[in-house]
Amino acid sequence: MTIQYSKTFSKRGILIGVCLLTAEYIAYTLFYLYANPDLWENQMPHKYILYITLTMGTVVAFIVVNKEDMQKELADSINNFSDFTTNILLGLGLSVFCTGTFILHYIIKARLFNSAVISAFIDNNLYVYSASSWLNAINHILYSILVTFIFQGFLLNGLTKEIGFKKSNVVTSLFYGFWFGDILGGTIYNLFLNQIYWKTKNIFYPGLVTVIMSIVFIMAYLIKEEIWLLKADFPDYNGEIIKGLLITIVVAPIAIKVVGQAIKGE
Repeated sequence: MTIQYSKTFSKRGILIGVCLLTAEYIAYTLFYLYANPDLWENQMPHKYILYITLTMGTVVAFIVVNKEDMQKELADSINNFSDFTTNILLGLGLSVFCTGTFILHYIIKARLFNSAVISAFIDNNLYVYSASSWLNAINHILYSILVTFIFQGFLLNGLTKEIGFKKSNVVTSLFYGFWFGDILGGTIYNLFLNQIYWKTKNIFYPGLVTVIMSIVFIMAYLIKEEIWLLKADFPDYNGEIIKGLLITIVVAPIAIKVVGQAIKGE
């Protein structure tokens, strides 16, 4: 389908996306600067991350509601959820794929820099342990929606006006992978989100997919948390390579399919 972009949206959309990412970076940097395992519950400063997320989400909602051109840019076809079941299954498969590439990415990085501890694995374990906290669950669900508005709603839309969809698809996806510390898995996952948004022109579609993925993983952590825990200390973390490889290889066909669709522009 041909999508018409307003002349004023491009730079405004990019600016909003960059501002939101900057605010998020500051908030989470401050959190991790002062955090310890006890703070992954309903205590300071973790509970304020929820408030900050809510505030940023409110700002986004206010801007969109009060700007008619942005409403049309972000959700021109709000009822279009084509191939919903297929895309949910693809999203689930890609989420599992990202788990494998996440493990491999940080082990390779740790081996290259002779790291004794993988801090990303510690963060992962803290997240798994805290899955039962209603505050953390709400925070991660809201965060999924916010990220969708940032990457698909503002950055993808804005860059598409400047450099076209195919280039902006690659640029935003690579940045997504870099931002979340998983170049391979994160990039492919965002290619998928970009594609379903581009085809439907419905910002709520990729938003709903990411929310469902968050809920599925939170439930998985609650049911069998030991499966998702990762050994973070050398040399124990070397044993996680097998887990990462198995997950990545088994789910690789889904990732290849998504990349192929992105290349063809389907």
